[in-house]
Amino acid sequence: MRRSALPQLPPDVLDRLASCEGVVVHVGRMGEVPALPGVCVPLRGCTYLLLCPTAATLAQLKSTTHASFSAEGPGGSWSVLSRGRLLWGRNVSGESRRAELAHWVPDGGLGWIACRFYPEHLDFQEDTPSGRRRAAGEVPGVERPSGFRFYLGLAYEPFQVWFLVSGALVAAGILVIDSEDAGTPLVLLTALAAGQLTVVAARVLLAPVDLLRWREGKVRDEQLGALEAAWFAPDELRTDGLWFAAAAAALWALLVLLAGSAVAALVSLLSGAPVILLAMALRRRMAEAEEGNRP
Repeated sequence: MRRSALPQLPPDVLDRLASCEGVVVHVGRMGEVPALPGVCVPLRGCTYLLLCPTAATLAQLKSTTHASFSAEGPGGSWSVLSRGRLLWGRNVSGESRRAELAHWVPDGGLGWIACRFYPEHLDFQEDTPSGRRRAAGEVPGVERPSGFRFYLGLAYEPFQVWFLVSGALVAAGILVIDSEDAGTPLVLLTALAAGQLTVVAARVLLAPVDLLRWREGKVRDEQLGALEAAWFAPDELRTDGLWFAAAAAALWALLVLLAGSAVAALVSLLSGAPVILLAMALRRRMAEAEEGNRP
């Protein structure tokens, strides 16, 4: 998702929330997790939830992006309930919009974290001269990509040229190999999937590390890419990355069974997957070394 496509709460709801001192937050499915006290910061372009960083709260933020918050006006004159996704937050002082967030932080709450909230569903009620008015439904702009689309986009963004070139090289290599076993459509499809899924698995496994480094202020907002939309939590990314890695290993084993180890080795070289994985490791090591040398 691009930043401009992220869903936002309606302006009249944001205006109500701006006058509200506190909200009730559930990190996880409402009714399944205890409520947390929080502060809603309805900035234009992005809604933040400020939370006290207890061990339980951080554990929930690492395990799920599902969240909801509710707020109520004086005497129940209005109420808001919104469900959506919550990006694992970082300290207010490390957030890019810290100057705007600073005066919302409760007294003595310097350690509070600012989590970006992306609403998916809204239930807004208010008293009017003609009676109680209610507006409920999905927030405009919500787009739920499939897990496959999300992960493919996450890996494709930085390596789109490699995906195209490696696919062409593998296909050409398989077609010119003088071997009956290597010339079947099944071998070609397995070879294409094995190399590219290996890189997807590595990118997904590194995504939780990127979120952690972003939370520590070592990664800029624009470097988050698809992770900015908060569709998956760090623990979910790690688990799914392991499944991708297992699937890639199974494909390599199948390729060896179908066409032999020599063909599998050639496909590995043509796909360039080892080079991409080495480049990922070196780039990360250089970034860590650069951070360590900073004063």
